[in-house]
Amino acid sequence: MASIFAYRYRKMIAAVGLGVRTSATEVDSVVPTITAGTGVPATTEPNGSLFMRTNATDGDDALYARVAGAWVPILGETA
Repeated sequence: MASIFAYRYRKMIAAVGLGVRTSATEVDSVVPTITAGTGVPATTEPNGSLFMRTNATDGDDALYARVAGAWVPILGETA
């Protein structure tokens, strides 16, 4: 089953980001995304989006959420 899924959707899975729809008719411009990259996120994404920082130095700057139009770090466990 997993191999059939990966085969059918490999182009979508390999994309830079992933959109998460709450319904089939939701407009793309309001669909929260899940993306990753280096540095602090600077892109404008819909509220509810997540950004995983690949060059994080500790748990406090590894994950960001888009809240009220701003990127907010989700504080984690620091070593």
